[in-house]
Amino acid sequence: MSAPTLALAEVQQRKVIVRLADPAVAAAYISVAFGLLLVFFPVWFPRMIVRNWWNGRLTIAMVVFTLLFDSAIYIRVAHLLSAKLEILAPACLGSLPIMIVVGLSSLLQSAISLTLSGYLPNIEARISEEIVTHTYFALVSAVFLPFVVIRLLEQFKTTKSKR
Repeated sequence: MSAPTLALAEVQQRKVIVRLADPAVAAAYISVAFGLLLVFFPVWFPRMIVRNWWNGRLTIAMVVFTLLFDSAIYIRVAHLLSAKLEILAPACLGSLPIMIVVGLSSLLQSAISLTLSGYLPNIEARISEEIVTHTYFALVSAVFLPFVVIRLLEQFKTTKSKR
């Protein structure tokens, strides 16, 4: 092979390596947007979240949002690096946000059950606070944690291939 052919082969073999700064910035944007919505719409925004939870649409909406958001981050990083997409990362991005959101939704169910089991004053407000808080943490976790897992798997794959 000639030198230019080798150089082209190396360029084409580039992988998408996601730095944790990219999803951390995305999680920060979600945090700021969530906070601003709470500040500027203190009644409407929490009421919308709670109403969607009672109707059973909140978990599905969060799954769709996090899948689209994580995919956008991954495709943006791949585009900026001009790298090829692998199968491992999209598989993680397709399954991990769903598992995180559904897992944290079941945790929310148990938290609400625990809240309902106690005789607390103004229990409806407590339940609403639980729903809004868990929604925020589920969104941030579902955006950030899949990239942490991808990064750990990439490091494990790299150290395994060096042996």
